[in-house]
Amino acid sequence: MKKNEQGARRAVEGADACEGAGADAKSSLTRRGLMGAAATMGLPALAAGMLAGCQPAGKSAEDASGADAADAGDAATQAAAAPGNSQGPTASAVLNPQDPDFRSNTIQDFSKTTLFSPLKWGSRTLANRMIKASANSGTIVSTMRGPAVYNIDATVEYYRMLAQNGIGAIILEDKAWKLPHIDETGNPKQQQWWNEIGLERVVEAVHETDTPVLIQLASADYRWSNTPEKGTVCMASELSDQDIANLIADYVTASQNMQSLGFDGVEINAAANNSGAYFLSRHRNDRDLDDPYGPATLENRARLVTEAVRGIKEACGADFHVQVLINGVEDNDASIGQSTKASTVEEVAAMAKLIEAAGADSLHLRLGVYGIHEAQFVNDAYFGGYGIDGTSGYGTFFDFSKHFGGILDASHSGCGLMLNAAAKVKGAVSIPVGAVTFMDPAHAPDFFEQALAGGKVDFLMINRAAGYADYEYVSKLKDGRVDEIRSCCRCLHCVGDFGNHTGVNESCRMNPAHGRAFGEEMPEGFKVPAGDGQKKVVVGGGGPAGMEAARVCAERGYDVTLFEKSSSLGGLLDFAHTVKEPHENLDRARSYLSHMLDVTGVNVVTGQEADAAAVQAENPDVVFVATGGLRPSMSLQGTQATPVVGIVDAMFLDDCERVLIAGFNAQALDLAWYLLA
Repeated sequence: MKKNEQGARRAVEGADACEGAGADAKSSLTRRGLMGAAATMGLPALAAGMLAGCQPAGKSAEDASGADAADAGDAATQAAAAPGNSQGPTASAVLNPQDPDFRSNTIQDFSKTTLFSPLKWGSRTLANRMIKASANSGTIVSTMRGPAVYNIDATVEYYRMLAQNGIGAIILEDKAWKLPHIDETGNPKQQQWWNEIGLERVVEAVHETDTPVLIQLASADYRWSNTPEKGTVCMASELSDQDIANLIADYVTASQNMQSLGFDGVEINAAANNSGAYFLSRHRNDRDLDDPYGPATLENRARLVTEAVRGIKEACGADFHVQVLINGVEDNDASIGQSTKASTVEEVAAMAKLIEAAGADSLHLRLGVYGIHEAQFVNDAYFGGYGIDGTSGYGTFFDFSKHFGGILDASHSGCGLMLNAAAKVKGAVSIPVGAVTFMDPAHAPDFFEQALAGGKVDFLMINRAAGYADYEYVSKLKDGRVDEIRSCCRCLHCVGDFGNHTGVNESCRMNPAHGRAFGEEMPEGFKVPAGDGQKKVVVGGGGPAGMEAARVCAERGYDVTLFEKSSSLGGLLDFAHTVKEPHENLDRARSYLSHMLDVTGVNVVTGQEADAAAVQAENPDVVFVATGGLRPSMSLQGTQATPVVGIVDAMFLDDCERVLIAGFNAQALDLAWYLLA
């Protein structure tokens, strides 16, 4: 493939999902997947297959005793799941009110903010308060003709790039290390796609900028000595006493191995469906009350984690950083109201003190729900549809004024959801506390600066915004170039695009290089390559695909003219932003795409269709046709009483009590929820 063709592929692939003309909804965990499967069908569809969580099968006596009262108290969440009617908006549209005006930016110099102030983090000092969370790097590269493979060159360059652009610290995903005893007990071996030489290369690349690098130690979804063939999983009773001893020893061994390769520390994942959470959570800790690792006391519940921390510190030394990831607060998404054993934020704060006393250097908090695993770290998907903020994914709705103990600030479409819980835990310990869930300071600069300066949280765990959508996120933000940051749209393709048409494990709707760099589609790597001479390029269409194509060609050094027949740029983004509300940040996407045309010097001509005469007058070497998709024509004929209108015009319907939407693609679903709300 020629270089200019690669650039074109990069441009179009990055924008086709935004164009959305008639595209059917995906079956993976996109925003619409959570919204549609859960709220529309009212079925626990997201608890199966790819999204399988670890929800205990039965109710304990303690759960049952409080069930009636809990169910009665959650009547609003059940009513919110019912369809709307002609008398007003659905109950879900008013259950969790949103504040749309929290995204202000009055910061004049980001370099002088708390966000970019140093942080004492164990024995190290971070340059700023942003840490790359442990999640797939997108360096699973597809050959398009066979199974996906891991590309160590891509992995090294990916982490080098994040470090060079100023991220405060990096935590690598957990696929590179080994728990010896677990592998010996018949569990599937983790893919050893990084050999020791590869790991050393990653560490060396990150250390070129003196950026600390940790690796996560996870232990999710293993089969233990007492794990039943069928039924309940992710419970503490599944581990025998010997399993517990082996797991703690393996944490220590793995840490020593990683230290020998140059890592500055480890993050123990004791949240979600990882083994440490089986013990910390009363909901999962079903061991006997007199068991030293049982649920009778906070000390017993925290014992596995605290013994692991002490063991690592004794083996690796005081300067070897140990961060612990735990659930910050819990509730039962699969059965709202059945949460008598959910860990409260007060319990978490008390156990955090024990973990600190064992020697932990920092804490990382995430949401603790039991059914949908992905919702434990991308729980802003609970807010993914117009008028259904708080959808649980099981046909019910959270009432955030009382669920999770009422501690979560859910008025910002999931942005910064865990900040109040982090503040509660931070008040109980003296070590730094960070949290995850769309911690995107470019999205709401004043909001996050106030949270950091006010002491709610010490650092932000970031993945999608700085690790997927824009690798230069931190450097651009520090320079105040907020308009040049490619925004995360929270579409969750990065989570749900398993087995899609591209064959890649990780992809990003806004950044086509993610998951493709160094592969067959983009062998040149992450950065847009220089052009191969002087060329004149014409782009027909000013929607997201056309704007992206024009930007990429201009960055390559070509002379680019873009024609848009309407008076403004954006294509269907205005419609999409309206029916989706601000959640997917499509207003930011449009602003970014149009602003980058100015930055890269694209000649934009609006009010001019890219017809033959206009194109020929430019005498181009290359023409990109980015005029969008065509919807199929309909044979339906409207009447005065029942008009037939297009999907965009349907936004402006007035005095209509009954609306029939012909079709069931992604846009139809978005429009339905918009009209209901």
